Amino acid sequence: MIIGLVVSTRIGGRSLSRGQLIELHGWLSPLALALVFGHAFVLLADGYIGFDALDLVVPFIAPYRTVAVGIGVLAAYVSLVVHASFGFRRRLGTKLWRRLHYLSFVAFASGALHGISAGTDSRAPWAIALYATPLVLAALLIVRRVQTSFRAASANG
Repeated sequence: MIIGLVVSTRIGGRSLSRGQLIELHGWLSPLALALVFGHAFVLLADGYIGFDALDLVVPFIAPYRTVAVGIGVLAAYVSLVVHASFGFRRRLGTKLWRRLHYLSFVAFASGALHGISAGTDSRAPWAIALYATPLVLAALLIVRRVQTSFRAASANG
């Protein structure tokens, strides 16, 4: 999501071209999904809590931190929808696809909430830094994106 915001705000134009950033964004999306599903797979092997496959695919039934894990399951589904929507971009049309793509903000926020709420190390200083860094960066880029949109609307308006 952060690279997508860098593309849309044109903030990274000096170090990487727009095309390179879009290519990076396209490469990171399936990688992020693979990591999410890898995370779920590893939880199946973790005997401490005893997750089963249903706990990891059906929201809000897990025996451990039910709401936090359920939010993570939903975040994974939303991420999958956003990623898959790219393949249907032409059929959906740019306007609908872009609206659907805004769900990436929901997936990002939900994933962060899941990690902070379900993570066993969430209060450790290293974990706080790990969560805070992308959250602050995303917040700054969102502010920039909104400012850019308002400026464009005012200029056209």
